[in-house]
Amino acid sequence: MRRLDRYILRQCLAPLAFAVTVVTLVVWLTQSLQRLDVLVEDGSSFASFASISILIIPSLLSVIIPFALFAAALFALHRMHADSEIAVMFAAGVSPWRLAAPLLAVTAVAAAATLWVNVDLMPRSYRALKQIVADVRADFATAVVRSGEFTTIVDGFTIYVDEVRPGGRFLGVLINDYRNRDRVETYMAQKGLLRDTDDGPVLFLANGNAQLTNEQGEIDVVPFDETAVNVDEYGRGAGPLQLELTERYLSELFNPDLDNAWDRENVGKLAAEGHNRLASPLYAFAYVLLAIQALVSGAYSRRGYAARIAVACAVAGGLRIAGFVAQSAAAGTGANWLQYLVPGGACVALAVLISLRRPPRFTAPRSAAALGAG
Repeated sequence: MRRLDRYILRQCLAPLAFAVTVVTLVVWLTQSLQRLDVLVEDGSSFASFASISILIIPSLLSVIIPFALFAAALFALHRMHADSEIAVMFAAGVSPWRLAAPLLAVTAVAAAATLWVNVDLMPRSYRALKQIVADVRADFATAVVRSGEFTTIVDGFTIYVDEVRPGGRFLGVLINDYRNRDRVETYMAQKGLLRDTDDGPVLFLANGNAQLTNEQGEIDVVPFDETAVNVDEYGRGAGPLQLELTERYLSELFNPDLDNAWDRENVGKLAAEGHNRLASPLYAFAYVLLAIQALVSGAYSRRGYAARIAVACAVAGGLRIAGFVAQSAAAGTGANWLQYLVPGGACVALAVLISLRRPPRFTAPRSAAALGAG
């Protein structure tokens, strides 16, 4: 690698690392605060909350990396313009593409990282996140039951426990199921033990009685040494987990389970999401080429480049909005080629513009003798 390439890389990598770190921290903080309900409402541990917060990061990187690269390229090129370094490079015969080569090398690495996040890291982390949240909210003992409190799980189902002990063990249990007003059921037991089974969470009761209302409206008291109450239908996390679009791998997006009703109804959305993940790394190249077009291939200006940077930012935002529109259209029509056309077409158009525009010529000043003679 030549000295010029290493210098341009240093100018770009530092702002890139700064932009990725700062933006990720800001967005991560806002997203983490939205999930405080898992810690407060559901009574999960801080370790679970920390795990959930960390698993959010991969999904943020797939969006942040291309925009951070765009900002870093603009910053680096503008800084070199302000120090007249680009003017010196052009005067020395450096072409715009020669100057852009190190930036495009960084872009290739960033695009590869974005692709890896999209196809593997993001669905993997989202699945783990969803499972942790489901486990927390399905934990009947920690999420719902409190010692010495009457807790209504759902309308018509109330439980009281004298003491909640570790491991899902209860002392002094009272359950009142009055969802069916014609058949109210009340359970009283000295002990209770909550266990996960193949049929869902089951509360095993010992040494108690069940007060059942018969068809005549009379109450039958049935003592028991042991009985079981299935609480799966009352839990908030009950039922199999439905994988969302962001939680699926490419093979699951392009080959949905047609036996699943949701998959059959959303085949277009699944395919559009898969193609969007494959097309999104192209935006990194489009953004960097846009920065190069704005600050390198244009005419030299002594008044600064604020207007060009503003226009480039507006074009970058419009380009990403066009990508979202293309994804939405592809989901309904199946024209997934549109998702590649938006960033790919932008890359081709910008590459042509950069190739057509020649760097301005910088002539060295004439000698003092020549100036005097003139």
